[in-house]
Amino acid sequence: MREEIERITNYRSQSGIEYKEYYDSSDWKGSLSPPGEYPYTRGIHRDMYRGRLWTRRQQSGFGTPKESNRRIKYLLSIGQTGINMDVDVATKTGLDADYPLAQGDVGLQGTSMSTYEDMKELYDGIPIDKVSSTLIIQPPYSVVTMAQYLLMAEERGIPWDRLTGTIMNCAITQYVGPTLQSNMTFFPFDLSIKIGYDLMEYLIEQVPRWNIININAYNMRETGIDAVQEAAFSMSLAADYIKGLLERGYDVDRFAPRIAFFSCAHMDLFEEVAKLRAMRRVWARMLKERFKAKNSKSLTWRTAVQTAALPLTAREPLNNIVRATIETLAAVLGGVQSIHTTGYDEAYSLPTEESHRLSVRTQQIIAYESKVANSADPLGGSYLVESLTDEIEEKIWELMKVIEEKGGFINCYKEGWVEDKINEARYRYAEAIENNDITVVGVNRFEGGDEEATINIFRHEEDMQRKRIEYVKEYKRKRNQEPVKRALENVYRLTRKGADMNMVGPIMEAVRAGATMQEICDAMRRACNFQIPK
Repeated sequence: MREEIERITNYRSQSGIEYKEYYDSSDWKGSLSPPGEYPYTRGIHRDMYRGRLWTRRQQSGFGTPKESNRRIKYLLSIGQTGINMDVDVATKTGLDADYPLAQGDVGLQGTSMSTYEDMKELYDGIPIDKVSSTLIIQPPYSVVTMAQYLLMAEERGIPWDRLTGTIMNCAITQYVGPTLQSNMTFFPFDLSIKIGYDLMEYLIEQVPRWNIININAYNMRETGIDAVQEAAFSMSLAADYIKGLLERGYDVDRFAPRIAFFSCAHMDLFEEVAKLRAMRRVWARMLKERFKAKNSKSLTWRTAVQTAALPLTAREPLNNIVRATIETLAAVLGGVQSIHTTGYDEAYSLPTEESHRLSVRTQQIIAYESKVANSADPLGGSYLVESLTDEIEEKIWELMKVIEEKGGFINCYKEGWVEDKINEARYRYAEAIENNDITVVGVNRFEGGDEEATINIFRHEEDMQRKRIEYVKEYKRKRNQEPVKRALENVYRLTRKGADMNMVGPIMEAVRAGATMQEICDAMRRACNFQIPK
C-alpha cells in the first residue's frame, strides 16, 4: 500500500493573492528607505524595538470596577506595560446598570461604568501619570468616560499634559460588524459623529499627549473581511475624520500625529506582515500627497494590534496558543507599537488570570528569547514580503478609490454598502471553512474527537450583577440632586442649540455634578426627541 503524500492544496493568501512557488529578483526590483524614513515601510523608528519594545497592552475589564482594578494590578505585576480597558455592552450603549434593558448584560463583556466614582475605583492605586491607558468606548459615551478620567486626574493633582493614552472615540467601528442597527438604535448617529469631533477638538487643545481617536480596524476584520478590506476601510474612515477636522479649521499637522489605529494580526503570517508595512506606506503617502502634511510625525502610522480571535476554536482550545503566538509574531515582524495577545480560552469566556499571564509571557518570550526584535524590519528585502507589500498596497489604493467615489467611508456606512461588503465577506469565510478551502486544524481537518476541553473557564461572581444594580440605584438616591438636575438641563439646552456648541465642557460639568452615564446621554437623546428601547 502506497503512503499517501500529504501536501497543501490552497496556495492563496486570505485576501485571495496567489503565493508563487518561489520568489526571486524578477518579482521585486525596488529599493527601500531605512526604517524611520519616509514612506516608513520598514517602521516608524530607525532603531524600532532596539530603542523601545512594543507596549504589552492586554485588554481587560469585567464585572465591577473593583474587580477590574484587581486584574489591572495583576497584569502590571507580571509585566504588562500599558492599560487597555473595555467596558460592558450597557456602558457602550449609554445605559446605566439599573436600566431594565441593560441588566442582563451588566459586567459580562467588560467593566460596568455608570458613575464618576466607578472611574476612581477602577484606577485606584494606579499611577495614571506613569502608565498609558486605552479607553475602549465610542462617542458620545466616550466623552463621558474621558471626562471622568480627566476629572480623576484633576482630583489627584495631575496636570493633563502628563497624561498619555488613547480614547477609541470612533462612532462607527466599535461594535463588531459594524451593523447599522448597533450604531443607530441607542443614539442619533449624526450627533454621535459630531460629539466625537467635539472630543477630538477638546483633546487637541487641552490634553497634548493623548491620542484623539483610535480607528478600530480590528473589529471590522473580526467579521471575516480580508486584510485588504481591513486596511482600505480603516484608511478611508481615517481620511473622513481628517477632512472633518480640517473643516473645523485645524491644520493637519496639529492633529494627525495623534490619530492612532487598532489593527488585527491574523493567521496568514506573511500577508499580515506585508499588510502592516503597506498600511504605513499608504498612510504616509496619503498624509503627504493628499492632505499636504509637513510634519514628519504626521506621516508616521501608529497602530496597536490585537491578535485575531476569529480563527480561535472551542474545539481543542490549546491549539489556540499556537495560533495566538503566530499572530503575535506577525505583529512584531510587522513593526507595530502595541500588542494584545488574545487568550487561548476566548472561544469560551473572558480570559482567566492564567490565560492572561500566558498572553503576556508569549510576548515576553518573543521579545527576549526569539531575537526577532534585535533588528528593525527583519523581513525587509525578502522578495516574497516586498512583492506582497507592493501588491497589497496597490489593492488598498484601488478599494479606497472606490470608497471615495461613493462619497467616503462614513457615507458608504450610512447607505449600507459597508455592511453589505462585510456580510459578503463573512459568508465567503464561513463557506471556505465548510468546504475545507481553509484548513482549521482540529475542526475541519485532523479532528481528534469530541472530547470536552479541560481548561479553566472564567466565571463571574454569582451576585455581581445584583450588587452592581443595587449600587447604581443607591448612588442615585444618596447624591445631591439639585446640581445634577441643573447640569443635565444645561446639557439638554445646549444640545438643542445645535452644531456650533462643543459639548465636552457641559458634559464634564454634568459628570462633576454627579450625573451618570445614562442620565447625560438621555439629556442629549431627549433634546433630539430620540427614543431608546425599554
